[in-house]
Amino acid sequence: MKQDSTFAANLKAQRRDTAYSRLINPKEPEERDLDSPPGSPRLNLREHSEDKAERENPNLPRPSKASVEIKRVFHPHSKRPPIFQSFPDYVASDISVHAPANSTPWKPFRTRLDFEVAEFCELAMLNTEMTETLITLIRRCGNNIKIFTIANHSELDKLWGLASHKCTEFVEDTIAVPYKEENRTYKTYTRPIWDWVLSLVQDPRLASCFVWDAEKAYRYNGDTYVRFYHEPWTADAFWAAQSALPKHPDAKVLGLIIYADKSKLSTFGTEKAYAVAARVANILVPIRNIHYSKVGSWTQCGDDLRRWLWPMILILASDYEEACVMALIRGLNALYPCPICFVPWNEQTAAEREQLLKDNSLRDVENVFWKINNTDPHAACSFDRLHAYGGLWTDHLFAQIKLRVTEKGRNAIAIIDKQMSSMPRWRDLNHFDAVMNITFNDGSKNEDIAKMMLFAAHNVLIDAPGVQLLQCARSFLELNIYVSLEVHTSKTIAAGERTEYGDKSWNFPKMHSHRHVFDDIKNKGATRNFGTKISESMHGPIRQTYHRLTNFKNVTPQLIKHDHRRAVGLFIREQLEVLDAPGDSECPPDQETEILSNISIGSKLKPITFSVIEDTNSGDAAFARFRVRFADSCPTSYRHMAIICPMENEFDLNRMIRYGFCLLVPFQFLKVHYEHLGNWTSSADYLRCNPSFHGHPRYDGALVKTTDGHIFVQLIYMFSCTVEKKSHPFGLVLPLDTRAIGRKDRLLRFHRLHAKPRKNAEFISAHSIIRGVLLAPDFDNYGEFLIVDIVDTDISLRLKDMYPDRY
Repeated sequence: MKQDSTFAANLKAQRRDTAYSRLINPKEPEERDLDSPPGSPRLNLREHSEDKAERENPNLPRPSKASVEIKRVFHPHSKRPPIFQSFPDYVASDISVHAPANSTPWKPFRTRLDFEVAEFCELAMLNTEMTETLITLIRRCGNNIKIFTIANHSELDKLWGLASHKCTEFVEDTIAVPYKEENRTYKTYTRPIWDWVLSLVQDPRLASCFVWDAEKAYRYNGDTYVRFYHEPWTADAFWAAQSALPKHPDAKVLGLIIYADKSKLSTFGTEKAYAVAARVANILVPIRNIHYSKVGSWTQCGDDLRRWLWPMILILASDYEEACVMALIRGLNALYPCPICFVPWNEQTAAEREQLLKDNSLRDVENVFWKINNTDPHAACSFDRLHAYGGLWTDHLFAQIKLRVTEKGRNAIAIIDKQMSSMPRWRDLNHFDAVMNITFNDGSKNEDIAKMMLFAAHNVLIDAPGVQLLQCARSFLELNIYVSLEVHTSKTIAAGERTEYGDKSWNFPKMHSHRHVFDDIKNKGATRNFGTKISESMHGPIRQTYHRLTNFKNVTPQLIKHDHRRAVGLFIREQLEVLDAPGDSECPPDQETEILSNISIGSKLKPITFSVIEDTNSGDAAFARFRVRFADSCPTSYRHMAIICPMENEFDLNRMIRYGFCLLVPFQFLKVHYEHLGNWTSSADYLRCNPSFHGHPRYDGALVKTTDGHIFVQLIYMFSCTVEKKSHPFGLVLPLDTRAIGRKDRLLRFHRLHAKPRKNAEFISAHSIIRGVLLAPDFDNYGEFLIVDIVDTDISLRLKDMYPDRY
């Protein structure tokens, strides 16, 4: 993007919020004392990055021990003292669920069965004829016929109408838009946003889910408190918004996250839906009742406390095209196409106004967001990882990779497809048999292709341009890891900002947008708060409704009717689930899974003897002298491996093994629980050790903790022994040594492992497994593996801590 020096200087010198506040009101000063009572409150993200007390002494008081890990400093307007908590208490305090006060939430349906049948018809998108057929079949059933009272589709339709009041209903309206000296009218269907907000705020079941005060949260790292960002209320924009409110302890920010995108309904795109959605429950909302942003609204909340609520638009989540509309810039071909970067407003005459706006890529239209206090559409517009990085990969990086591989001929294409098919399966990772000649219109699938392509193509693109292209892909994948973190600290933000894209010039708006992502994270929390991925899921049901439940004429009222029914059905279903929670579950727990401390084992086989194991695997050196080697290692395995639960009765188990009195129970499934470094929540890896998994050997890798540090291993065999009714799980593993780093490994930042000979297999306690590790084979070097460190944020951060010199 070409910019003159004056524009660039102004852009750096001015803050986005002050520039557009002067555009709305040229007489308003650039700065004001945010501690004074505001006449017209607005945001200022520069101020209040830290309160005065924290700046003077940020590390007092220090925790006595690791039991106090979290410090939470609340906004001074709240008059709340800081809170010190242990990490488990902090996680557990987030949400508590309350049972619904209504013991018959299915009303106005006469019985629960009536509602469940109606819910099924709506979710299955049965048309009138199919619904009538289903009801007829049900009524022909003799059992429990009294609790199903619906007679036909017409009665079912009436019951849905009676239940419609449970959720805020749509309102049909007509709006007039001035265009070229005339008013153009458009029909809209919207939910009044204030009615919708009140339905949530006043719901006792949701009372504990609301966070009313901005806070700065810190975690103790053994030396000092480190601030972290995850939810919007822990970021700077929420803090700045509360600073702009009156100094009253009950004055609270009511932030909204608005999503907008168009959806093609018909196959050829002639019929479209333009939906604006709130993040909460994907409920469609309009921008209405904005006068409350100027005066606030005293509201009795679901916890029976009155609060002075000030609504604002905290985040606008959208693709680039919709962001241009919401920010009212001129779009892709404008001189300044970014909806966030803009120049400050200079007072000009009316004749010069249009030219000045045009020169700066702005439209001469009053933006509705200017009417909402504390809302700056340019600051609210946010980086969108789904579309920005999806476009970067599919339209640029992957396109270039395909071009380079195609130039090498059909054999190169076949090799990459074969190697992509040979990649190990992994939970939540799509597996592909071929990718070079297939186009996927799915963000998750394209992201998974990007994660695996580096490991499937590195031995094909071996020339200098090919390696350079893979370097760009590697940098993109690492940046994607940082951007997708669900908990950020100053360390991860700084590391993400240092990641570069190599020598290629990525001069297009969606690439430029990532320049704002880490500012967005500091202002709005993790990218999942302001991305479009969650809300994109609403487009599928809309398209299905269009194809299966409309007559393709005047479709909007029909779409609205079924969308509202699904919202009502979900509302009732959630109450039923909470109502059912205290009782016995209809789904009994899995009796085949055994929970043992930090692991769970499953897919158990029949108990067998040591001799059977040795005879069955006589050709495998890893199983040679299985019983003797296991007996020798058993007394020391728990001491050698730094495990969570030390084993008792080591001598008894050793004696039972040596004299053949012990049966083994092989199992093929292991669930390992650990704290995920990327989001600080409890997570789990699902590991399998099954040579016949889908016809391909599957021996998952794992990171194992030892008294000397850690090692990487490949699982060969998993089994448990029982002593005095206590199960002790073990694994036969093949240790993997770290290989010397070659030139290509340095350029592509590979972590190469080499498997020891099978005779060097060792026994470990399954409790010593920290987490699973996805290992991609090096197809040119048998017995060597590459750690797929970009499969998730946890393994990426662990390896960066373990090998900082490689990044």
